[in-house]
Amino acid sequence: MMTGGLWSITLLLPYKPSEVDRQQLEMALEPFGEALSSFEIDDGRAWKIEVFGESEPDAAAVQAALQTRGDFKAEIAPVPEKDWVAESQRGLPSLTAGPFFIHGSHHQGKLPSGKIVFEIDAGMAFGTGRHETTRGCLLALARLAKEGFKAKKPLDVGTGTGILAFGMARLFKVPVIGGDNDKDSVRVARENAALNQLKREVKIVNSDGYRAATIRGQAPFDLVCANILANPLVELAPSLAGVLARNGRAVLSGLLKTQEKDVLAAHKALGLELDFRLRLKDWSVLVLKWAAKPVAKKPAGKKAAAKKKAVQKPAAKKAVRKPAAKKVTGKKAAAGKAADRKTAVKKSAGKKGITKKSAMKKKVARKPAAQKTSRARR
Repeated sequence: MMTGGLWSITLLLPYKPSEVDRQQLEMALEPFGEALSSFEIDDGRAWKIEVFGESEPDAAAVQAALQTRGDFKAEIAPVPEKDWVAESQRGLPSLTAGPFFIHGSHHQGKLPSGKIVFEIDAGMAFGTGRHETTRGCLLALARLAKEGFKAKKPLDVGTGTGILAFGMARLFKVPVIGGDNDKDSVRVARENAALNQLKREVKIVNSDGYRAATIRGQAPFDLVCANILANPLVELAPSLAGVLARNGRAVLSGLLKTQEKDVLAAHKALGLELDFRLRLKDWSVLVLKWAAKPVAKKPAGKKAAAKKKAVQKPAAKKAVRKPAAKKVTGKKAAAGKAADRKTAVKKSAGKKGITKKSAMKKKVARKPAAQKTSRARR
């Protein structure tokens, strides 16, 4: 498809604007063209807004519109005439990601044997395998399969071109559901499924997150892929937890390494934990699983309660000393009584001795006093 006579308005921001500021700038520029794109650059540290139109925009009017939002300056330039489809295809060489080999329709070389081969062209949907997040998800799926994980019912959320759904279908040899909220992506994914002989194995549905009736009706899933963005991953965490099987795995991407903490925290709060992670350049892939239940929570129900009582009863009997008292019988008991009497006699004798001694002392103590008194009288 050849394009010519187009003009672009480009606004570069050396920082990541707030959502409100970004929307205001987009609204200011949108009237000057037919198409607008807005995305982060420089690993999320800056932002770029572009507007494309069929006629040259009024530079003074563009600047006046921006001045109402702050001190911003946009660049206005004609778009070179190019065959953008051919240009994009030339920029997408074939690639290998673990057991997968992905190529476009322009590929002229020999296809490798022993690989899972997909033909995916650049187009209206995201996911050609060239981006680190898509490639990372494919590598994570391959690692799960290599470690012995066997998926029986996978789901791909935000399927785009359908590449991850295709990867799961071929890798685990099972049917897969892929969902996307973009109509163009749904159409492209269905076309790619037919192109790669996966029309029966992969079912593509229009779904906003996990809301489609097809997805809700097929839950739970033992493998879920969601290669979207960090904020949607956080927002959809409860929905993921609601459809993921207890023995399942979730492969999440579309996030930068700096966003891992937020995504992990949102899922950890729901009982999920990190199984492993992959990092490709500045991007991250998180593979999650359900956290193991605490050991204290395992005993439950009437049987466990009965066992607990049965263990406690013998301990209570041991505390009673009655058996020891019963053993003292016969001759031993008589000897014991005799010993008690003898002790009692000694005690009483001791008391009498103490009484006599104290009396003697009193008498002795009184004699000097009596003598003194008699002397005084004399």
